[in-house]
Amino acid sequence: MRGQSTYQFPFEKYPAVRIALLFAAGITVDYYFNLSLSLTVGLLVPAVVLLFAVEFKSTATLNPLFHQLSVGTYLLLVFLFGMAWHSIHDKLDRPEAADILEAYTWDQISAKGSVYNIKPTSTGKLQVDVAVDTTLVVDSLRWVESYNLRAVLDPETDHIPDQLQLGSSIRFSATVYPLEQPRNPHQFDYKGYLESQGIYTQAGIESIDSVHNPKTLLSWHHLRQLVLDQIEQNFDSTSQSLAKALLIGYKNELDRADKIAFSRAGLSHIMAVSGLHVGFIVAPFWVLIPWFWTLRYGKEIGLALLLTLLFFYAGLTGFSASVCRASLTVGLITFGKLFHKVRDSLNLTAVSALILLLANPADLFAPGFQLSFSAVYIILLTVPVVERWLPHWVRYRWYGTPVMVVIVSILVQVGLFPLLTYHFGEFSLIGPLANGVVVPWLGFVVPYALFLLPVAAVFPAVGLPLNVPNQWFLNELSRFTEWASRLNWSWIQLHVDSPLVFGLWIAGLFLMATLHISRLRWKILSILLLLLTVQSGRQLVKKIQPAKLTITVFDVGQGDATLVSTPGGRHFLIDTGRWSPGYNSAKYVILPHLKAEGIDKLDAVFLTHPHADHIGGISELIEHVAIDTIYNSGYAYSSNLYQQYHSLARRHSIPVKTVNAGQSIVLDPSVLLLSYGPIGRNYGSDPNDHSLILELIYGQTEFLFVGDAERGQEQRLLNHYGNLLDTDFLKAGHHGSRTSSSSRFLHEATPDISVLSLAKSNRFQHPHPEAVRRLRRYSEKMKFTSLHKALIFSSDGTSIRQIPW
Repeated sequence: MRGQSTYQFPFEKYPAVRIALLFAAGITVDYYFNLSLSLTVGLLVPAVVLLFAVEFKSTATLNPLFHQLSVGTYLLLVFLFGMAWHSIHDKLDRPEAADILEAYTWDQISAKGSVYNIKPTSTGKLQVDVAVDTTLVVDSLRWVESYNLRAVLDPETDHIPDQLQLGSSIRFSATVYPLEQPRNPHQFDYKGYLESQGIYTQAGIESIDSVHNPKTLLSWHHLRQLVLDQIEQNFDSTSQSLAKALLIGYKNELDRADKIAFSRAGLSHIMAVSGLHVGFIVAPFWVLIPWFWTLRYGKEIGLALLLTLLFFYAGLTGFSASVCRASLTVGLITFGKLFHKVRDSLNLTAVSALILLLANPADLFAPGFQLSFSAVYIILLTVPVVERWLPHWVRYRWYGTPVMVVIVSILVQVGLFPLLTYHFGEFSLIGPLANGVVVPWLGFVVPYALFLLPVAAVFPAVGLPLNVPNQWFLNELSRFTEWASRLNWSWIQLHVDSPLVFGLWIAGLFLMATLHISRLRWKILSILLLLLTVQSGRQLVKKIQPAKLTITVFDVGQGDATLVSTPGGRHFLIDTGRWSPGYNSAKYVILPHLKAEGIDKLDAVFLTHPHADHIGGISELIEHVAIDTIYNSGYAYSSNLYQQYHSLARRHSIPVKTVNAGQSIVLDPSVLLLSYGPIGRNYGSDPNDHSLILELIYGQTEFLFVGDAERGQEQRLLNHYGNLLDTDFLKAGHHGSRTSSSSRFLHEATPDISVLSLAKSNRFQHPHPEAVRRLRRYSEKMKFTSLHKALIFSSDGTSIRQIPW
């Protein structure tokens, strides 16, 4: 009797997939380990030599061993090439113009160029992206060099010309602003984002000297502006911004609240013009493919027409990465179908990924790249399995297609779960249902609305009447999205903190895809169980390790904000950063950190005193995160910010309690939290002298937070608490002011670590040299957020150490 053969996966059937995975692995290694160019090229060259030697030996001897060695060397070469290619691009991506302009930071320049993007910001300013061709720098030096510049225009101080639009040629004067790396963990990397858009310089516009709108259709930006104008003609004011986003991916006019609502309803992808839209556009063409087969040169004509259509639509969307990815994949699949070439979708999708990564290897780490290709492979791997399960009386009835749309939507939403939570910290639970309701309608609305654009351009009077169904759909879509996003269960906040989760995700996906292959599914199931065991072991090790206290001192500029995470899983803030018109620390620093860490509730917020640089983010926090209790010093203050947060706290039923000296606040049994101030209520009119003083004790380690306490309050602390002030960690008072951190106070506190929170350049000239000298005399280590960015410290109850981020 013949034994049962072992199943062998047909790797040779998917060469592009194998190459793409190895190439991507090489890019990933170089990205995370930041290898030198000499090292990556040094590894690549001997691999090339080895491949030629093995190939020669294999051809000469026909030995199977050398053939296998040749294949292995070839695969290794692909991996090493990915490393070297990313390293080369990493060194060459930054243009020389960026380095030159960086030397003129805070200097004024004059420039001329073409506007290719205009976007209002949440602060009321206007971002104008300009493709600069001529620059006039200091001493009237004329510099003819092309580069992209993000210019910021403030409507309150500068006039915005009415004729400013996409494609406009402008002359302007501006001050070059610095672009810095994130100064806080999980903070949005604005510099990295701009660099991914090909922008390495930012400037604030002082004046726009001239605006000229060329009457030509040769510019994509001008053509896109014409399409945007036509959309405004076809839709009323209530739905114009949504129509622009839905049809050509122009989301600049959408409110932040609308974007959040679509994200939490699981529908944000319909505004990121991608494969869904490309599919709607090319669907009619695919119906006509059999007709092209009957014509002489019909295949060539058909392919040329399709590629022209895809290229034109990509241009209208601003050549967005998602449309380029989808268009490239559709073009390859259509080529295979027309000319009877290999048209396996798994391979062709991998080919398109390879082409894009060869053009820009950094795309691998873009959320859009990961989400779009993951969604395609989820569909390609799981839909055939689902179709096998689906009864014939469902598959071949009229409702079979809508049912499959809903199923595919659920598969994609669930399948993208790790990536969505990793990149955005949120997952839409209502997304599959919302997509099942909305996506089928888009198959009619998007092609019809796009078809009406040229029709209405020729016959303007028919635009609005013929567009009534689309208008109705967009209004209902807005209402539905708002309703869905407001449901308590519609979305959840999550945080992925282990790479093993992605391994489990991939294994689970392949398990579903191989359910019909009995000899393979058990292998995949074994891998899945192994990963689950490793993940469980990791969680067990994490639990048996000594519990730790974590202190995160945020860099909020000239202000204060510190997050304390206790061993028992409690979280509280001491101060909430600064506020200024159009900005608060909670929105841009604290909330992104809480979201990324999966913290959806604060057990307490302590406001040391009511100055705007300490309570600046409290209103934003009340609106966006659950807060158990707000504690303050009890010092009444006449400011709008102070009154506002009290009003919001009442509206959200958050108790606001006054803390007095001598109180103990119980938030976690493993830590002791004591209040040493304020002592009394009659020490002048300065809120600083009534600061809330907190000491946190965990095991043998002590942390002292003194707000903006100055000499007077420090003396009162010495009088009442004396040697109890001895501490290991001091959050130094009043940002290093001359009137704080007195010698007598520091002599009693003797902190091992002193931390000062302040801006690098501030009008108060903090830290004062005298305060720094005193702190240095009594403290072993001094840290400044202005120099060291955000600071994270951890205590196991016996010692404190700083954690890099």
